[in-house]
Amino acid sequence: MAKKIKIGVIGAGAIAEHAHLAGYNLIPDLCEITAICDINKERAEEMAKKFNIPEVYTDYKEMLAKADIDAVSICTPNALHAPMTIDACNAGKHVLCEKPMAVTVEECEEMIKAAEANNVQLMVGFTHRFYNYNQKAKELLDSGVIGKPFMARVRFAHEGPYISWPAKSDWFFNKEMAGGGALLDMGVHALDILRFMIGEIKDISANVKTLVRDIEVEDNAVCAVTFENGAMGYLEVGWSSKAGRLGIEIYGDDGSMVIDYETPIRVFIDKKKDIGGPGWVDLTEYKGGGWDTEMKAFVEALIEGKPVPVDGHDGLVGVKLATAAYKSNAEGVRVEVK
Repeated sequence: MAKKIKIGVIGAGAIAEHAHLAGYNLIPDLCEITAICDINKERAEEMAKKFNIPEVYTDYKEMLAKADIDAVSICTPNALHAPMTIDACNAGKHVLCEKPMAVTVEECEEMIKAAEANNVQLMVGFTHRFYNYNQKAKELLDSGVIGKPFMARVRFAHEGPYISWPAKSDWFFNKEMAGGGALLDMGVHALDILRFMIGEIKDISANVKTLVRDIEVEDNAVCAVTFENGAMGYLEVGWSSKAGRLGIEIYGDDGSMVIDYETPIRVFIDKKKDIGGPGWVDLTEYKGGGWDTEMKAFVEALIEGKPVPVDGHDGLVGVKLATAAYKSNAEGVRVEVK
């Protein structure tokens, strides 16, 4: 049996508790969480007790130097992703960094350089790719079940941190620490899943506003994109939405697909195909996945010596797209993504 990957987690907030720690905890045959770090010692100790983690640190550099770990999850405020990732790479540790990868394109590039220079893997936490229904939807798209996609729509919206998401500290609304609001938090997910499903994005036009909440970052954003293959798409993300429809719609010249995150997949086809039809076909068996699958994919890649499925380049493109969207909003123009 291959040796278990020893994991350290930097940041003990909500994303660590509900995603990374919980996900690693489900695969004890593949990994063990041996250390956790947070500047809030009480919170770190709380998570250590909950997940039976033997070592607690309040200084991540001390953890990188002293703890017996092969890899780290970085679950801290956005502005800390780059320096912590670079330090972890320089310490010879593989990294799973939460999204957004960083708050600037330049930081993302430095993170990639650090991983390459130290021959370690760098993965970025684009969780939506790992939902079973999105994996199946991608397979169906690639098989041509709805023909050539020409239009796609994504809506990811809820009431935001502290209401819909149990954030443990106030950094989400601090522009310096967060780098942005709903667009950088949820928009990078939407932009990445569009890339995953349809292909690379050529340009973007954005409208970014603070409409409901009294905060210094945006609580809503709408973006329109053009793909390099000629298709078009648009997305809506928000931190102020009551209950409503969430998910992805994709329209092709032979049919359409709705991934509503509940059914979870509905496909409309004109002619009978392997999955059924003609008409609407509900695919109900592809639920689950997400964080659990993401952590497992990271650890398995390390064990098998294979490239991680969502790498630093994917994280870099996500930040490039978000940066272009902010520029589009500020200047009132469509911005080409380079």
